[in-house]
Amino acid sequence: MQYRSFGDSGITASAVGFGVWTVSTTMWGVTDDALRLHLLRTALDLGITFFDTADVYGDGCGEAILARALGRRRDEIVIATKFGYDFYTHPGLQPGQRERPHDWSPAFLRKAVHQSLKRLQTDRIDLYQLHNPRLDAIRRDDLWAELETLKAEGKIRMYGAALGPALRPDRQAEEGIAAAVVV
Repeated sequence: MQYRSFGDSGITASAVGFGVWTVSTTMWGVTDDALRLHLLRTALDLGITFFDTADVYGDGCGEAILARALGRRRDEIVIATKFGYDFYTHPGLQPGQRERPHDWSPAFLRKAVHQSLKRLQTDRIDLYQLHNPRLDAIRRDDLWAELETLKAEGKIRMYGAALGPALRPDRQAEEGIAAAVVV
């Protein structure tokens, strides 16, 4: 397995990661907890140390199953998770895979990080990302200031944005966000 550093953060992770979405919802066919745990543990045993999830995956199931599978080996893994979708107010599967409403307020961000830390059973998140933000969210100074505060408090080590369908690929370069930068 090859490993790479996240800039000068001091964090090193496997070049291959495990996307936890695939084992956190019934959309992908993995519904058996024993199989979910086996897949995650086998990935780590094979050298995969980067695990990407989001609070909204399975309405928290992705983070919880990751903690159950690898919690005892927390110092061996890099956890990336995402926030922004308000599944607390709008729980359950959305018809046709429609997105839930976003909430980019600093208050929601703080609530979301605390809930993620609880589900992940950890005191820190290695990479915390805005989940499919639109341009108006990316331009919010109060959001980035709150992320800096969470970083200073040690709750997150790095932050960034996981760009998705909310930003049309043909407009990303025009807006100057063709590549994400992790801070």
